[in-house]
Amino acid sequence: MASLVIDFHTHVFPDTAQKFLPVSNELRKTVRAWLRPALENLHESGTLIRHLPDPLRRGLDEVSAVAPVSGLLLESTTDDLLETMDVNEVDVALVIPHPPTVSNDFVLEVCARDERLLPVAYVPKDAPKPVATLKALVGRGARALKIHPAADGEGPDSARYKKLLKAATEQGLPVILHTGCMHSSLLFKDSSLSEASLYAPWFKEFPKTPFVLAHMNWHAPGVAMNLAIEYPNVYVDTSWQPSEVIGEAVRRMGPERILFGSDWPLVGNNIAIGLERIRECVRMGLMSDEDADLILGENARKLLRIEGK
Repeated sequence: MASLVIDFHTHVFPDTAQKFLPVSNELRKTVRAWLRPALENLHESGTLIRHLPDPLRRGLDEVSAVAPVSGLLLESTTDDLLETMDVNEVDVALVIPHPPTVSNDFVLEVCARDERLLPVAYVPKDAPKPVATLKALVGRGARALKIHPAADGEGPDSARYKKLLKAATEQGLPVILHTGCMHSSLLFKDSSLSEASLYAPWFKEFPKTPFVLAHMNWHAPGVAMNLAIEYPNVYVDTSWQPSEVIGEAVRRMGPERILFGSDWPLVGNNIAIGLERIRECVRMGLMSDEDADLILGENARKLLRIEGK
């Protein structure tokens, strides 16, 4: 394991599971252990769907969107995240809100209780003063800005987004951009708005702003790699990508702008599976130990200006 491991993409949810599943934490752990083989298969199948004909893939995307729901009853709280970080030797995790389901206030509060958790800002569409809102969240400790076009129903021409990007640049914030067109009417207002190539004008207009393409454009990671090759301020995270894709990213764009991300806890066991995929890349000769160290923590440490450990 690397000397420093930073998960650049996690979520936590309020502890409401007990209302629906009033059982002990020990039983929840036992059920999670039973489910691990099935969860590993779900993760694997997610990387295979992209190779199917588009009409079939769209249908499976819709069905798979409900897969995380039951798992959130078993593993989704702040304590769950800290426990899995301990088990997997993860030092720091960025926690991303998703208003109104998971508010900025909730994420800021849980992160304030443990220095291993770093909050990300997500300015909701209905915020009356988006720039002032972002600055206030940064003042309370937010370390990055999340933009989710598919969930917001806004695209690259959004005046609101442009204002937020200008403010993020002034604040020195990385921007985590949800990318990858997973068709789900349940989760997103307009899935097509998450196609990474739509945002190339942003990367050119804001060259000093680091953009992290979350999920490496999901079903079409080659597009994200091409953008990173063209724009030196573009990074990618490894969430939902198999080992061979991560290895290809190292070969094509180098390891310096690849960040370990898990998207924990969606589907379940994300952190362990994500870390194993990095290790598998090393075993397969797709990257060196030094490359893995950069991806697992050093790149994120530099991007977030975290003092060396």
